[in-house]
Amino acid sequence: MGTLNLIERDCVLRPMTKQGFWRRQFGSQVTRPQIIFDIAFGILGPILCFAFDPIVFRGGIGGGPLFPDVKVHVYLFSGLEVLMLSAWLVARAGFQLWNDLSGAVLIIGGVFCLAAGLILLPFSLLGLMIGVGVLGLTPFLTGIVYLRNGIRALRSPRPNTSVFSRVATMLPGSLVVIGAPLFLGMAIHLAAESSVDEIVHGDAPHASAAAHRIGPLRYFVGIESNQIVTAYLEASEPKRKQLLKNCYQEITGDDIEVRIRIMQD
Repeated sequence: MGTLNLIERDCVLRPMTKQGFWRRQFGSQVTRPQIIFDIAFGILGPILCFAFDPIVFRGGIGGGPLFPDVKVHVYLFSGLEVLMLSAWLVARAGFQLWNDLSGAVLIIGGVFCLAAGLILLPFSLLGLMIGVGVLGLTPFLTGIVYLRNGIRALRSPRPNTSVFSRVATMLPGSLVVIGAPLFLGMAIHLAAESSVDEIVHGDAPHASAAAHRIGPLRYFVGIESNQIVTAYLEASEPKRKQLLKNCYQEITGDDIEVRIRIMQD
């Protein structure tokens, strides 16, 4: 009884302290609002940003896009991060290899999103005046989502706590999440460049076949399509111009005349 009374008295003297906001966000306890937030800004948010992107990778406001050269790589990297987050939210903590791999991939995604948010911050603040800048602030929230889940993955209970085993798992995962989008992006770029070259210099049957071949990759085609615009402006025959216009629309989904006006603004 004496011991019990001592414990009760200690609890009265030292009441349980409530965790702060940020400690709760990155703590081990997962709440329903956090899951909703993770789905909204870790999965749906990036998809909506790419779909309604006005200036970053697709030109539409005040000229061409800001960063067309890295469009393919960012799309692939972001897609990989969204898939990893989706899998982690469904499976949560599992075996050690899965936890370390998920943690490494998601933390890299979080750092990338925060860096992207900082780069886009000046444009986002300017865009707030016309109602589209809020999209540029989404990477900050997405970065928090990825970092939170990555930290939780790395903090998951594990039978082997050696640094070597963790590095041996996290390093290959980091290389994959960085290297895969780079190499796959280069392959897509080469395929798009080859098809565009065939459209610009080939006859009608070969040009149409090339446009049809690269059509499924329209969301990954970037600055390569500008060669078609240049060829369209230089062409004098109406049939040739119509062919280039049709090929451009099949590849990008956009009207080449609209693209010309944007480039000339």
